[in-house]
Amino acid sequence: MGATRGPYRWLRLVAMATVSALIGLFTALWGSEAWAGVLGAAVAAVVSAVAVGVQTQMQRQAESAHHRSRALDVPSPEGRFPLVRDMHDPIAVGVHPAETIEQGGTIDRVPAYVTRDIEPHLHAALRRGGFVLLIGESTAGKTRAAFEAMRLLHPDYHFAAPSMREAVEVLLSDWGAVHRCIVWLDDLERFLGPGGLTTSTLHRLLLLDRQVLVLATMRSHEYDRYRDRAETETSGSAQEVWRQGRAVLRQAQVVHVERRWTHAERERARAVVADPRLVRALAGDERLGVAELLAAGPELVEAWQHAWIPGHHPRGAALVATAVDARRTGYHRPLPAEILQQLHEGYLARRGGVELRPEPLSEALHWALTPTFPAGANSLLLGDAEHGYMAFDYLIDLSVQESIPEAVWVAVMELAPIHEAYTIAYNAVIAGQFMLAVPAMRRAAQAGIGEAEAILWESGEPMRPAEEGLIVAQQRMQALIQEFSTDHEETLIAESMVAFFTMRSGRYSEARHLYEQLANRAAEALGHNHRIVLGMEFGIATSTFSAGAQDEGLALLEAAVRNSAITLGPEDLTVLDRRKAVVQLLVEAGQHDEALQRLPGLEADCSRLSPTHPIAVAVRRVASQLRQRT
Repeated sequence: MGATRGPYRWLRLVAMATVSALIGLFTALWGSEAWAGVLGAAVAAVVSAVAVGVQTQMQRQAESAHHRSRALDVPSPEGRFPLVRDMHDPIAVGVHPAETIEQGGTIDRVPAYVTRDIEPHLHAALRRGGFVLLIGESTAGKTRAAFEAMRLLHPDYHFAAPSMREAVEVLLSDWGAVHRCIVWLDDLERFLGPGGLTTSTLHRLLLLDRQVLVLATMRSHEYDRYRDRAETETSGSAQEVWRQGRAVLRQAQVVHVERRWTHAERERARAVVADPRLVRALAGDERLGVAELLAAGPELVEAWQHAWIPGHHPRGAALVATAVDARRTGYHRPLPAEILQQLHEGYLARRGGVELRPEPLSEALHWALTPTFPAGANSLLLGDAEHGYMAFDYLIDLSVQESIPEAVWVAVMELAPIHEAYTIAYNAVIAGQFMLAVPAMRRAAQAGIGEAEAILWESGEPMRPAEEGLIVAQQRMQALIQEFSTDHEETLIAESMVAFFTMRSGRYSEARHLYEQLANRAAEALGHNHRIVLGMEFGIATSTFSAGAQDEGLALLEAAVRNSAITLGPEDLTVLDRRKAVVQLLVEAGQHDEALQRLPGLEADCSRLSPTHPIAVAVRRVASQLRQRT
């Protein structure tokens, strides 16, 4: 590791030399051959033990270096963390290439860096340390600004860039000896969520006195998913995924990078007159960003749209559309060539099929992989047949996008590792594709992700008895209590999952007691109107009703729904979900008249949801049950 200690062969030599000297000393002191023999045997045993210990440590170090090398995007030749001052290629860390030119006998793929107006704010954040996040649209210049600032301010730090979500845990497995290190997370959304970056893992990365800096970038569209207004797009346990992501982002010092350059930035760029790429970008439309023009984003969009014309490159356009939608689901890995070939046929059919006169597959791939400029820049698809293909990220956030086909959701959830598949399944639920998400949710629940199991329970698709879910929830709660305080938001959420599964196990009185204790602590820590506290109040009401105190429970349920509606708004999905739960409880308790009074208003308010939304599906199901019984 960049800052670990590893001269084990010298330790072994020193240990053996020291022990040999002791043998000589003891022999000289006692002079007895018998004593010398005994001492020699004892010391030889010590030498052997030390040698074995050192050899074991060396083996562990080698294995650690091997795993670390695979987990890093930019490892040193020894599998350690390279120094920032040795990082010379911005493209290697995620900067988009520009047109390739030859200058002074060398090939240049990126122009000279132009100072941005955000640098005083960015530099101040980097000096404070901790977690720094640059937000901006694709091709705004986030990654380049972060790269240049890092090299300027922290050249003697080590550089750790996890290659994927799971690599974060690989780094943490040997993190104790790390000092003076930058953890580089370009496109932060790739790392957020279970199995990757949570508040827990962020806390472990930023250990005190380690001089560790987490430096990340994120596209504006992805960041907007975690703004407060986005919370209304989910309900129940599905909101926990959103909350966990937002909790991480709230730890960051955020620096916003504008796509359009200011007058001062353009004037600074004009001073770099020797670079023809900057000269052309500055001559372009001022409504577009200089970095955007350097990366050829607008030209790529125009080429993609034009390709759908019959007889041009419709198959190539379909391949690009497939790769774009795979990224839109939350799948941030190259799409295998055979999967891309299989899925793109649906896009061709949707646009007209044979009437488009599609070109052969090989020609389509060649077109999609060809850079906009003959000398380089970017192409619509990136990658190759061996490693798979990804869409250029400038295309992902275009404002006009059609719905993602079901086949794409299914394919990427099957391809993705468990934790990433869970995030994609969560996105599918938001998109109204709950039933497609169920298999990935089950895989996640089996892997110990408690929120996935709760989502399945709440949606009527439980995967195992509640008692088993309770055991998993208790284990997670204990782990978080050891890591955080009992009043930490993640710990409180984990404890609420224990109360939830206690209630689902039929232990209603015990669940009410747990919810009541928890609600009081959560209200003190988070405030009485916090969503988590409102959920615990509803848990108290539900467990009270289910325990047999139906009059008291119904009054508490109505009060909890009313409080949620006042705080969150009557159209919030959480409010709809709780109204649906009240009707379900009344039907199960045989109070059909009470249920019928509430059903029409609930059905009317659910009409705005997608027919496949879990709440809409559940309301139709309970309505059918109720009308059959009355």
